Amino acid sequence: MKKMLLSLALVCGVMANAEDVKIGVVLPMSGAVGGFGELGKRGIDLAYEAKSTTKNGDKIQIILVDNKSDKIESANAMQKLVSSDKVSVVIGPMISTNALAMTKIADDNKTPLISPVATNDRVTKGKKYVSRISFADSFQGIIAANLAIKDLGAKKVAILFDNSSDYSIGLAKAFRRQIKKLGGEVVIETNAQAGTHDFKAQLSSIKAKNPDALYLPIYYTEGALIASQAQQLGLKVPTIGGDGLTSNKIFFEIAKEAGEGYMVTDYYSTSSKQTAEGEKFIKAYQDKYKEEVSTFSAMLADAYGVAVQAIEQCGAKDKECINDKIRNVKDYEGISGKFSLNNGEAIRSAVINEVKNGKLVYKTTIEP
Repeated sequence: MKKMLLSLALVCGVMANAEDVKIGVVLPMSGAVGGFGELGKRGIDLAYEAKSTTKNGDKIQIILVDNKSDKIESANAMQKLVSSDKVSVVIGPMISTNALAMTKIADDNKTPLISPVATNDRVTKGKKYVSRISFADSFQGIIAANLAIKDLGAKKVAILFDNSSDYSIGLAKAFRRQIKKLGGEVVIETNAQAGTHDFKAQLSSIKAKNPDALYLPIYYTEGALIASQAQQLGLKVPTIGGDGLTSNKIFFEIAKEAGEGYMVTDYYSTSSKQTAEGEKFIKAYQDKYKEEVSTFSAMLADAYGVAVQAIEQCGAKDKECINDKIRNVKDYEGISGKFSLNNGEAIRSAVINEVKNGKLVYKTTIEP
């Protein structure tokens, strides 16, 4: 009887010590890149279904805020989460411009911010409380340039990018530098502003320069329109994009056969070698959503996993410890693959995917 009472007392003690763990998530659930947000939320939802309590029995509470694809809304969301909601860590947002609006708030409030897919180098540069589990644009742009020069044999390249997007600017800069380093020539650079629908003037100028390859660090909606209009103009040139180009089904629905052969640098492919967690996630995702796993879903799920692991090691209230564990995680066996972080910067492989028969197909893996 005494043993039973003691056991009950221990259980009650554990329950009394259990507390809610608050994790903030900032995603574009509406606005220009709302499609990214929906895919990201899928990853968070599946990760939460798999693990909604810590190993200590603490209940995890997700506080999702829609940043409406806007940088001011992103800053407001971050401020709300750290000031009012008192979260232990924040995950998000999806794009670099919005992430850059949140980083100072993270540092000022000493609250860890995990960027799953914001790739601009400035997102983490000089920041003490901002980490990234994707690779940076400086790495991604180099891979794309190497693909153009070394694999495709291009000598002259064109760049069509969005000069209002930190993501697009960062990729174009890294690509341009590496092309010149490898002895190639950028024969034309022109702008594809987000929200624009007619790119025929830019594409005609590119066609006139007769490049061997086109670099397109553009998001999916404008990218699909560019693919369709390039086909209409008879511009047939090997095209390489970044991780945002084919990241939503909208690209395939709009571009259709015009997108065939497009290649993109990415973090992940369901056709590459999978971790044990990756295999389980693919099955759960396909069972629930009846479609192929999105890279963004996998990356958001991994950000959640890294956050929970750090909280379990430190407790929900010790944000200094949580931040340190996140920034220096070693050999994390994630859904998107195995990776480590060095002072908040990811060390991970990249993949090249290619559009074939209206689907994104794995081409090769590039080690860091």
